[in-house]
Amino acid sequence: MTDLRSLTTLLAVVEYGSIHLAARALFVSHSTASRQVRTLEDHYGTTLFERSATGVVPTGQGMAVADFARRMIAESELLSDSFGGYSRSVETITVVTSTGLGQTVVADAINEVMTITDRVQISVLDRNSLEALQVLKRRQADLCVNFSVSSHNHVEIPGVRRVDQIQARNFAVLDSTHPLAGRSSLRIRDLVDYPIATLPAGNTARMRIEQAVRAQGQVFSPAVEATCPVLTLRAVAGTTMIAMMAQRTIPDTLAEAGCTAVELDDPSLDARFIQVLVADPQRESEGIELMAEALCRHLAPRR
Repeated sequence: MTDLRSLTTLLAVVEYGSIHLAARALFVSHSTASRQVRTLEDHYGTTLFERSATGVVPTGQGMAVADFARRMIAESELLSDSFGGYSRSVETITVVTSTGLGQTVVADAINEVMTITDRVQISVLDRNSLEALQVLKRRQADLCVNFSVSSHNHVEIPGVRRVDQIQARNFAVLDSTHPLAGRSSLRIRDLVDYPIATLPAGNTARMRIEQAVRAQGQVFSPAVEATCPVLTLRAVAGTTMIAMMAQRTIPDTLAEAGCTAVELDDPSLDARFIQVLVADPQRESEGIELMAEALCRHLAPRR
């Protein structure tokens, strides 16, 4: 039996013409979206999309399955509406996070929760780290996943409780053929002669990188500014540009894109942490508990 999540992913891929962008829109990881499309192709025994360097285009068979998907999803929603008591038992929780963490840690946690229960509906808000904290403080979200630094103790803010935190090391992401790709670690001074891709102005991580570059006596003028790590990775591939990313925001398509990541070991860069916060006092909620546990598992150090 074809599962509705895979059909929803297929429709998003048709709409966006890209598995990367579809995964971003649905807040699932790229590997999950790719696997769902491949599963559908295996199930129907045909190619549903023509792949190219610029994206994907549905085949005739893909358009036929997309029409079927629209009917299936519409009929499923109609059936759910007819079960009033059941519909009311579905709990909605809201997670506020940044784009980079939303596409990685949060997407993987959401996918895990969705495989456990169909009684939770998850809404995701995209904000920068400081804005995300304010959203949680105002009770406009139940959970927050954001970056912090050791000098900012967000646990002391009334109404906010931290349930987990892990250090996210800083990395330079670059093409595998880049002159610096073979190094075991890098410092800021190693990067200043190359174009830089980073987050937009006003982001705290961007400001720290800018300060570190200026400390080397260089003008910081990034070649690319983007919040989406997948698009940044695609921009870096095949060039001498270097992207600055936190450990947990590096897309799992790194090797597939022909890129590598080298740790930035530089005393001028502050340590960064990813933390999971909840609104406190936390309302009794199985959905919040499931999501918090999944987030903590996906923040755990990878072996």
